[in-house]
Amino acid sequence: MNAITHTDIDRNPFKKRCVFWISCLFLFISHLNTQSQPIIQTIAQHHTKETFYSTPIRTSSGVVVAASHHRQIRFFDASGNLINSYKTKCWIHATAAQLSDETVGICSYDKHLYFFSERGDFLEKIKFKGRIFTNPVELGGNLVFGCNKRLAFYDRTTKEISYLHLKGLVHGSPMITSDSMLVVGSNGKCLYFINADREIVYTFRTKGWIMHSKPCETFDGQIVFGSYDRHLYAVDRSGNLLWKYKTKGRIHGSPIQMPDRSIVFGSFDGNVYILSAEGTLINKVKTGKKVVASPAVVNDSLFVIGSYDKNLYFITSKGEPVATYKAEGKIFSSPVVLSDGMVFVCTTNGRIYFIAGQMICMSTIISYL
Repeated sequence: MNAITHTDIDRNPFKKRCVFWISCLFLFISHLNTQSQPIIQTIAQHHTKETFYSTPIRTSSGVVVAASHHRQIRFFDASGNLINSYKTKCWIHATAAQLSDETVGICSYDKHLYFFSERGDFLEKIKFKGRIFTNPVELGGNLVFGCNKRLAFYDRTTKEISYLHLKGLVHGSPMITSDSMLVVGSNGKCLYFINADREIVYTFRTKGWIMHSKPCETFDGQIVFGSYDRHLYAVDRSGNLLWKYKTKGRIHGSPIQMPDRSIVFGSFDGNVYILSAEGTLINKVKTGKKVVASPAVVNDSLFVIGSYDKNLYFITSKGEPVATYKAEGKIFSSPVVLSDGMVFVCTTNGRIYFIAGQMICMSTIISYL
């Protein structure tokens, strides 16, 4: 058979079209084999001599609030520039919260709840009876948070303070269900369901501390949380067990539910787990060391989570690792995803990062041709 020359192709439109489509097919197959190559870029970073345990937040206007074990509260703009800071009198392990009036509230081990404007201007502070470990949530006109072995209720209008005593320290933040039930765990190995009248109506017992695992309400109304007894639990609104999943390590952080209904969390056994809404294993991703942090949703099918191996992992809801970002310290604090997809994360040795991920794919040269 005679070879096809460039001249033949130029003179024969049919042959030219065949070569074109064969080339497109070859490029498409090459693209599938190569797959997408992620590029993670550092947009801004700050070096401090502090330790970060508290999870940062993003306010409605894009300000990032991060607090450290070394008493500092920092406010950054969306470009990573420091715009304000404030120093308390003791450690901060609690996560800040933006309240309904747009102010920012954050609690400290110095027994105070601090209030700031969204850009970090100090407004006031209120003293309570014990160290405060959790973020405040709003329920029926009150701010509610863990305060030693109590829940504190603070009415910002009347300034009235009251307490509900629980068994064990309340390290994990409370959450409000869709029907206004307050749910919180404690180191007393108990999950509490509390109504609007501040009455404990249901409890659920575990065999280990419920440390910083804030309960998560799923789309179908399950309450999911982790315990130091190595289990992730799902209970109904009356505190009845629906299912549980056992890992090989303590569960410190909070689970999340992805838009496809999968449930994601990390464990001290070094794995990131992806479960179905019914509690069956979909997949797990092994990291180099324990996973203390909670995951954060990046988009409908992607989440990000940090590990003590100093890596930030980008993983699909099917359990497929997409990219990693190497930090310069262990990651205890959970990452936060900003409105433009940028990710903010802090480390235990004082590194603060604003990073952005971009999937660089091979062009389909078909459109170019």
